[in-house]
Amino acid sequence: MKTALQIDIAQVFDQPISPRTDTLKPSISMSNADYQHYENQHGQACLQQFDGMLGYINILDLHLPADIVIPMQVTASDMHIFYLLTEDRAIQIRDVQKRISYSISCNRGRYFYLTRSDYEILVPAGRYTLVNFYFRGSIFRDGNERPFQFLHPLIHAYRKHDPNSWCSIDFRAGTRTISLLKTIASKIKKGDLDSEVNILWGIKKLIQLSKEKIFEEYDKISESQIKSKEAHAAIKQAVAELGQDFKLDDIAWQLGISMDYLHQLIQLYYGQSPQQLKIEFMLDLAKKYVLDGMHTDTIAYELGYSAPSSFTRFFKRWTGMTASDFFNLNNQ
Repeated sequence: MKTALQIDIAQVFDQPISPRTDTLKPSISMSNADYQHYENQHGQACLQQFDGMLGYINILDLHLPADIVIPMQVTASDMHIFYLLTEDRAIQIRDVQKRISYSISCNRGRYFYLTRSDYEILVPAGRYTLVNFYFRGSIFRDGNERPFQFLHPLIHAYRKHDPNSWCSIDFRAGTRTISLLKTIASKIKKGDLDSEVNILWGIKKLIQLSKEKIFEEYDKISESQIKSKEAHAAIKQAVAELGQDFKLDDIAWQLGISMDYLHQLIQLYYGQSPQQLKIEFMLDLAKKYVLDGMHTDTIAYELGYSAPSSFTRFFKRWTGMTASDFFNLNNQ
């Protein structure tokens, strides 16, 4: 694959030098890649590159005492994956002509459709590993892109030769991602036909893993939010219809979830337990009935109590006063 992305390290670090034994080592090693080491007053850098027919790989390791800006040129529009592996700060990729910046946060990844342009990588002081795969968007064909909705805008832009760059939602790059990157790096060899197969295999695996990460972080959260609202509404409806005379286990069963998950949802999104939520709805109804002038015996029946004395104890416990005192206080 023709080199379409050039990270111009020499603009910052001058010419590559022979590394010493105590210099910066790559965190992900591609033993069969082109390797260059740089070191000067700006810090240390090592750049590994592998040129395959189906994809190109850059792995850039940096150890910087101060912020730097690295020029980057893109000479042909293509699809990219960037991973930033670090415990330090986020970096920025800036389109110089269009003055648009994209961020990549610590231990996260992002897909890009980058057009022909001059870019800059803005890197704060710290230690970083920046991994870049780029590949032809034509690997998506015959509708095989359908499962990867997060890539649809980028694929569409690639197909219509959009002059504007695009980026996907970002996602976590954890131990599974690092392990997969190391596996891909270990499988590629110069002059080995299997390397092309391994690169395509690696890109497909990375895309599938990205989809899982995005589902876990975004879609799954959305599902839990929806389920929490359903649980909230179900408890409120049960109180309105049955008062206190129902079990929260029945609500969990009705929603098709465990009692533990019901507790987790209500605690996460409403800051209280399901039982506390039930009591809150009970008190809201009880106060309304009292202020409406309803007799205590009737309120007890409406709220599912077998005896008025049980309701009286409940109301006194949670409001600190009797129903009569509450009525008189609020009517004043």
